[in-house]
Amino acid sequence: MNSINTSILSPKRITGLLAFAIVACLLFPSCRQQDVREVVIKTPGLKNQACAKIIQDAFMRQPGIVSVRPDLQKREIIVKYNSMVIALKNIEFTIAGVGFNANDTEAQTNAVAALPPECR
Repeated sequence: MNSINTSILSPKRITGLLAFAIVACLLFPSCRQQDVREVVIKTPGLKNQACAKIIQDAFMRQPGIVSVRPDLQKREIIVKYNSMVIALKNIEFTIAGVGFNANDTEAQTNAVAALPPECR
């Protein structure tokens, strides 16, 4: 029985398993380090450039955000982000946390009160 255990854990066998694990991580998407996506978030309170700046500034503190682009005419925020670092719901909560509705996520009441009048 000892000879069976020795052959299972031989250095050659361990090296082969490590090589397989490395190749598997390179080939399978579950081992990805980043997954950059772009999402459009409906933001009805996005009325002007001052409102857009408030939202953009909130994302300056968020890891995983690649870019934030407002579309004032459509009242939308286009966010490019790394989904391996930040989730869509966290992006919506960030927008709601500074006082704006984001898709179905309601703005935080105290944050709305702190907005400049032109953004309420």
